Formats: sequence, structure tokens, C-alpha cells
Amino acid sequence: MEKKIKDFPNNITDAIKVAENSIKNFQFRGIKNIVISGQGGSGIAGVIAKDIFYKSLSIPIFIVQDYEIPRYVNNETLFVSSSYSGNTEETITSLKSAIKRKSQIICISSGGTIKNLANKNNLYFIELPKGGPPRAMIAYSLIQLIFLFCNIDKSNQIGHTSTELLNISKKLKKDQPEIIERAKEISNSIGKKMPFIYSYSNFKGIALRFKQQLNENSKRHAIFNVIPEMNHNEIVAWSRESLCSIPIFINTSSLEKNKIRMELTSNLIAKKVENYITINYKSQSELEEYFYFLHLFDWISLMIANNDGVDPNDIKIIDKLKNQISN
Repeated sequence: MEKKIKDFPNNITDAIKVAENSIKNFQFRGIKNIVISGQGGSGIAGVIAKDIFYKSLSIPIFIVQDYEIPRYVNNETLFVSSSYSGNTEETITSLKSAIKRKSQIICISSGGTIKNLANKNNLYFIELPKGGPPRAMIAYSLIQLIFLFCNIDKSNQIGHTSTELLNISKKLKKDQPEIIERAKEISNSIGKKMPFIYSYSNFKGIALRFKQQLNENSKRHAIFNVIPEMNHNEIVAWSRESLCSIPIFINTSSLEKNKIRMELTSNLIAKKVENYITINYKSQSELEEYFYFLHLFDWISLMIANNDGVDPNDIKIIDKLKNQISN
């Protein structure tokens, strides 16, 4: 897992090449909505892509993380079936439904049943390189969606986005030693406490990804929420002392109103906990922020796994559940 995380900047560069060779060949007609179907490490890419294009894409995006698809899915729907393995049961089921509805479909996987269905039904298909667990290959899944949405939203030029991503890859590679040191400091601050992760709504996918990596890599429970929503409910729970929990505030680009809310929220919560963490990162590029936090949080999850003496690669309980369902 350490090698996979270290390779993240290189994966960005490779993923750009995959996207450039695929997306330019795709043509769509009269798309009125986008539905992305995916689970786990593949599904989170859809959530993050939705965040990235929230303010620019005029077509609504819906994320499906189940067997069933919305009733409105039809031939004016761009349906994206994303499964790194190509064998995710829920994603396969939803893809078959989209085929019946005659949706305009793109399949993203490294092979498996998804690839077979794409070939059988003459669907657009993007083949990802094999060789890693889905959560470690997120750069490939995410960048395909970024290029796809740029192709739909003409205000986002693919050439500009490609250059920006290449620069991000270079910067992450250059700054990786500092990112690793920061991850060590944060993981030590978290210690044995349960993380409560808070971000802004436009970085919801990043907060969720952090939670998921703590779940899978670190074998830790974690909770996440977003500001301002948590100011209307969850903040009340912090009226009581919670010495076994640690709030983590991801301070990214957002409205000034939300930044004020985060500062006030952290000040109020600070009185009820032993310590809390605020993670800042300043950049002129929101896209850079997304990829920086992806990389930082992956390292933190690995450091916590190492500190706790657990294997970050072990997901036997997921495999056991899948086997029981298939039987």
C-alpha cells in the first residue's frame, strides 16, 4: 500500500494519457442528466467529480451506490458505470438496467464483467490498468470523469485541465517528503481517538474519502459531516465533553461565510475536547486542493495503520461478505 500511495503523482500522469486517448472519441446527443454508478474506491471518484464540477456543469449529476437506478434514467441520460475490478455486483446490476433503458453509456474498468458487457452491447469503454486495489487507483477513475465532464461542459477546456493536472502531479511529487512529514504529525495527533471529519460542502467527497481510507487502510471508525449542515444539528452533540474523539477541520476554498462558520465551530468545540486539528492548504487552484488532500489523507491512513500495527492491505471481511452474497 505504501508503494501505491507513493505512486499517486505518477498515476495522475498515466491517467491523463488514458483519458486523452479515450474521451476525445466519445460523442453524446441531447444529454439532460448524468448518473454515475460505482461503489467503494470507484464510487468515491464520482462523488469528488460531482464536487469539482458543482459550480460549472449545467447538467445535474446523481451518484448511484446501489443495485437500482432512478426512474428518470432514459436515452437522454449519460450513464457512467465505474468499477475498477469490473466485477462489482451492484454496478453490474445497475448497468444492465441502464442498457435496457437505452441510456448513453460509458464503462470504466480494468476488465471483468463490465468490459464484457461493454463489448457485447457496443458501449463506450475506458480500460484502466490492472495492478492495485480500487482505493489505490482513484487517480485513474477520477481523471476519466474530469475529462469526461470537461468534454460536456465547454467552459472547461480539456487542454487547460490536462496542463493543470500535469503541474499538480509534478508539485505533489516534489512536495511528497513534506506531505509525508505532515501526515506523520497529524496521525500522531489523532492517536487512538476517533476522528470526526468536517469540511465544506464543496469538498464533501474529500471528507468522505478520508473516512473511507481510515476505514479500509487503518481499520478505524470515523465520522464525517459538512459545514454549514452540521451547524444545524451535529454541533449540539458537542455540548458534552468527548475526550475519546478528535475533530478534524479541513479548511479549503469556500465561501467566506462558511470559513467564518468553521472558525466559530472549532472554537466552540475546542472547549469540549482535549485537542482538535485544523488542516489548511492554500492554492489558487481548487483542483490542486482536491488532489493535495487526497494524497495527504492516504498517507495519514497509512501512518495510523502502521502506528496501530494493522495491515493496510487487508480487506478480508469485505471479501468474506462478497463470497457469502454470491453463495
